[in-house]
Amino acid sequence: MRHLPRHSILVVLLLLVLAGRVNAASPLVITALSASPERVSGSDVAVSIDVPTGVALTDVHVTLNGVDVTSAFRSADAGHGLVGLVTGLKNGNNELRAATTRANPSRQGRLDLRNFPSYGPIFAGPQQSPWICETESSGLGPSLDEHCTVPVRYDWFYRTTGGVFQPLTRLAPPFPADLAQTTTIDGHTVNYIVRVESGTIDQSIYRIAILDDPTAPISNPWSPGGRKPGPGWNGKLSYPFGGGCGPGYRSGRNAVTSALVHDALSLGFAVAFGTRNTLGTGCNDVVSAETVMMIKERFIEQYGLPRFTIGSGGSGGAIQQHLIAHNYPGLLDALTPGVSYPDVASILPDIVDCEILNRYFDTVANPADWPGSRRSAVDGYAVAATGRTVCQNGWGGFADGLLNPSTRFDPVVPVEVRYDPVTNPTGVRATFFDGLVNVFGVDRSTGFARSAYDNIGVQYGLNALNAGLISKTEFLDLNEKIGGLDIDGNPVPGRTEGDKDAIQLAYTTGRVVTAGEPLALPIIDTRSYTDDIADIHTRIRTFAFLDRLQKANGTTANEVNWLIPLSGPALPNLARMALIAHNAWLEAILADTSDAPYAVKVIRNKPASLKDTCWEGNGARHEEPFTLGPSSVCNRLFPVYGTVRIAAGAPVAADILQCKLKSVDVRDYAVAFTREEERRLKRVFPKGVCDYSKLGVKQKPVEGTWLDFSD
Repeated sequence: MRHLPRHSILVVLLLLVLAGRVNAASPLVITALSASPERVSGSDVAVSIDVPTGVALTDVHVTLNGVDVTSAFRSADAGHGLVGLVTGLKNGNNELRAATTRANPSRQGRLDLRNFPSYGPIFAGPQQSPWICETESSGLGPSLDEHCTVPVRYDWFYRTTGGVFQPLTRLAPPFPADLAQTTTIDGHTVNYIVRVESGTIDQSIYRIAILDDPTAPISNPWSPGGRKPGPGWNGKLSYPFGGGCGPGYRSGRNAVTSALVHDALSLGFAVAFGTRNTLGTGCNDVVSAETVMMIKERFIEQYGLPRFTIGSGGSGGAIQQHLIAHNYPGLLDALTPGVSYPDVASILPDIVDCEILNRYFDTVANPADWPGSRRSAVDGYAVAATGRTVCQNGWGGFADGLLNPSTRFDPVVPVEVRYDPVTNPTGVRATFFDGLVNVFGVDRSTGFARSAYDNIGVQYGLNALNAGLISKTEFLDLNEKIGGLDIDGNPVPGRTEGDKDAIQLAYTTGRVVTAGEPLALPIIDTRSYTDDIADIHTRIRTFAFLDRLQKANGTTANEVNWLIPLSGPALPNLARMALIAHNAWLEAILADTSDAPYAVKVIRNKPASLKDTCWEGNGARHEEPFTLGPSSVCNRLFPVYGTVRIAAGAPVAADILQCKLKSVDVRDYAVAFTREEERRLKRVFPKGVCDYSKLGVKQKPVEGTWLDFSD
């Protein structure tokens, strides 16, 4: 018999396979469901195994690091496969294998897993030290170790017919006579009984609340014989974030009742969050993202895979939503930022500017010459009925704290560990940049975190000068004496130059939100109007984010903006409205099985009823696109003001941390300078003035998403 060449044999075999005459073995495909395989935590992971049709599920054998774990699996709810919660992972690398025992030919599958401790860190980098655990003040008892570890506990509550939550002390009938019922967004009417799970993850106290039946509670839903959530859970997750911006060094504290979010629970949403998702606990959005990831992993393993996750929260809560969606896409499927800011890094210059402006107006100049009505021309904000602006009223103490290493600590952080330039120069520092030292790195000349704050070339009061609201003498004196701050937040006579590496890192690591594809997801921005009371949550911040969204994505159609006054007899419940709207929006997107890009699906599946809207206190609503046009109804009702940097000529986007400079040219001003005034102007700005027609110094695209700061 003549032997065929090797390549001819391969060709024949390929033809036989294509003809169906050789049964090529389809592999077993193993997928991690509760976390990315390289970022598993807590020694367990929910996985699925896709099994080829025709292969019996009972013929699949599963091992973890060589140990049989087949008994952890049950048949999948859909398709032909297995699901299970695999436990016993070791820290570091693990190998999960699946193989058929009797099929001919045999099938195999493999998944490499990297497991981290439940207390982290995973990608946020080295954790702060010292670390104060606040488990006792949160009702969880003393921590078992320095990572705030405590046993998981469960508490039960019910909603009364009078509209309040009460502890459910008996977990079997008869239940209290005043037990209310609720109808979920899916139309299921159930007893309004809530189970709250509490524990610690990523050194954060977490809470998970879900409608549950205490007579048949949820238990091991991935396992054979386990119990899945009942009809009370609508299959979706609401994730609220808290505000503020604090230095950290503590777990944070909350009460178990903080998880009883009525608007979400009454509609059947589960609620989950951790204390490090409150920016006032620690102003580190990378840690917040890590905490979200790890708590969602815990949720999936204990309750099931949510169809989608909706973020919510105001101020610092809005900042976290923007930053997490921007830098760690996939954790949140829709955002509901309230009284929003784009991020911290890009609003910090305006905030810190308030401190040095206040110092100038109050101690350098004659305060009588600078009442709030005149200061507003320079700082850009509205004047409240008290006669004070946001710089004076809202940002006053906060402005000092962002660059002051010794303030804003929570009282639980011992005084003896805090930085003091004389008595404790190696103590922990409270500045924004020191809190994010894993991102910004260390300035070797100081030993402290690099700072991106910069005011070189900023012409404070430029717009006021050109509008004739302040004199040339006032403009020159202000800019000559405004000064800056040193590394410890102390006033200095010269301007402050930001660290170039810190400025570049703010952009390339995504600390300045530039929108782009990750933020092309459903967003409903809600705001109570506070400009007229000199509160810090001014309306211009929404337009800063919209401007960035437009520049990056070419559209703002994926964002809806809602605005109401602070009070009124007929104000809508925006939180509940947004949950219902997001639910409809996301369900429509999921139902769109076309090959269109996700950003396209988001816009074309937006419910027609979702439009930019402002409401008056009596409930009257006005639907119109939100723009900066002064003639719009909403802008006449709720005027838009500026900020310090906008009043100095900066763009609305407020995304320039350090401006490029240009030579002083008196032709650029709406007023005429004398020769002596021109010489003085050039002495004030020897390096030049800001040229906001150009990108900022080191303003570069973000390097990518899911950046890891472990190193």
